[in-house]
Amino acid sequence: MGRLEERYFERRQIREAIAFAESGGIAVHRNFDHYDGTGSPRGFPMRKPFLHVIGHRQLLAEWGIRHGLRPEWIQPERRRTVAHYDVFGEFAEALIERLAPGPQNA
Repeated sequence: MGRLEERYFERRQIREAIAFAESGGIAVHRNFDHYDGTGSPRGFPMRKPFLHVIGHRQLLAEWGIRHGLRPEWIQPERRRTVAHYDVFGEFAEALIERLAPGPQNA
């Protein structure tokens, strides 16, 4: 398995995130934080921040396995050729810390 190219996108950059994912990358897109405290289908409360990790299903599954996520947690493609994981809480914070531009990543 090769290295998957990841890139972070802010809330208003959804089109750019989807285009990056459709071109074969793994887009980490900041989603809205208004779900804080609601239950997840996985049985535990969702805590902010919320991210969508977007990519082609096969690449996304590979990325997810590398990061401890199960392929069955991938959300469907719907109208696009890419699918996504919903990630939140500490896992999302770690992704932001690692990928988001800013002083910590300069």
